[in-house]
Amino acid sequence: MTSPRLLTLSDAAEVCGTTKKALERRAERGTLVVEWRGGVRMVEVSELVRVGLVDSGAQVAAPVPGSSIERPLAVLARRVAEADADLAEMRAALAATEAALRRAREEARMLRSHLVRQSASTDLLAETA
Repeated sequence: MTSPRLLTLSDAAEVCGTTKKALERRAERGTLVVEWRGGVRMVEVSELVRVGLVDSGAQVAAPVPGSSIERPLAVLARRVAEADADLAEMRAALAATEAALRRAREEARMLRSHLVRQSASTDLLAETA
């Protein structure tokens, strides 16, 4: 079995016997170097060894399906689905707004036309008086 080079913070916390929050705090302080991959914070096993969280000779097991590596993917999939639903809702609202704008413009055109006719009628009455 080969050891993974990168672990999610959740998997790294399991390997190190600590919490994900503790690793996040180390990253915020700059005492643990992490990198973002596809919206997920990852840490190299060598970095865990460097900071003393894992023994240099220790075998680190690769995450198994259903582990914490799957959770960020599930979260991202849910966010994409929510964004799609939001986009569909926004498109529907935009279509309704555009329809209302067309109706308002047509009504304004009709009112202008009516006003011009009224103005012309008033001018005719003034001329005949």
